[in-house]
Amino acid sequence: MMLKKMFFPCTLVAMVAMGVALQAPPPAHGFANSAPSFQCMSCHPGPMQPEMVKLRNLPENYRPGQTYTFTLELDSALESLGEQQGGFAIQASAGELVAKDQAHTQLIDGILTHTLEGSHRRSWSFSWQAPGEATAWWQFWQRPEPGPDVSITVMAVAANGDYSAIGDEIGAAGFTLRSNR
Repeated sequence: MMLKKMFFPCTLVAMVAMGVALQAPPPAHGFANSAPSFQCMSCHPGPMQPEMVKLRNLPENYRPGQTYTFTLELDSALESLGEQQGGFAIQASAGELVAKDQAHTQLIDGILTHTLEGSHRRSWSFSWQAPGEATAWWQFWQRPEPGPDVSITVMAVAANGDYSAIGDEIGAAGFTLRSNR
């Protein structure tokens, strides 16, 4: 009889806990907890569309130590049925990525990615600080050493908003920034 009396309260607590867990919002960094990652195609099947990924405001050459602001845009005609519009992961081989808009972007383990709120869009702004130090005004006569070529790698998903990985569009692109020589 004692076992029956304990069974009902324990079952009730377990059911309430499951209900709360199912109502909990998705992780802060992506709907399915996959970002930051460059493995989008492992969950989102479909052809790769590199032309979908646009990185705006890239300089022809960068100056060491200078900070640049870029805009990542996903050029996709895919209509979303829900709030989730897309997501991304960006990595730079040198310099420092900066989550300029922390409501929509964040930096996790050196990879810049979207937040949950950021997955409601297909355009994100962020900053990148070039490697090296800026030359001081009194050193104008010295020729600074050129910095390294920097690779910026982008993997992105334009989501159809149906809360599945089917029917989404995947894009990936690489960009090279050269030092101001």
